[in-house]
Amino acid sequence: MKFDLKNNTALWVTEASRLLGLAPVFAMMCAVIMVILAVFSVNDLLRAAEVEKKGQELPEFSLKKVPVGKAVYSDYARVLGRLSPDVQVLAERDGIRIEIANAAQYAEFMYVLNSVQGVSKDVVWHAEEICLAGCAGKASVALVKGMTEKVEVKLRGQDNE
Repeated sequence: MKFDLKNNTALWVTEASRLLGLAPVFAMMCAVIMVILAVFSVNDLLRAAEVEKKGQELPEFSLKKVPVGKAVYSDYARVLGRLSPDVQVLAERDGIRIEIANAAQYAEFMYVLNSVQGVSKDVVWHAEEICLAGCAGKASVALVKGMTEKVEVKLRGQDNE
């Protein structure tokens, strides 16, 4: 169909008004599509920000300490008692007591006391009490206690694992 503005003006106006009647529908469809695209863009932006935030988190370390039981103290006391017959090694409910009655055996006392950590693989020891001279009727006395330690690491992006 050919438009001739001089002769067919009524036809031109009719076609233009018909097309203009569809314009609001097209505009509405374009607006809906733009809103949908905007929602997806914002969603992608929020996800990217969350991933970046998790990437910037530092790992968290925690140390769990658990005291060892009397059976473990008994086992270690037996092993430590074999190191020197001059040093008395006793397993107690809450630790190992290492003592000597004669100050001349001080070197043996220190040898056994220093060997506590060396003979254990999974237990970390610390001296709760230590007396090196003139200790309530004994020459030297030490009470060592043991703990098992476990390091827990929470890495980036891990929630409750």
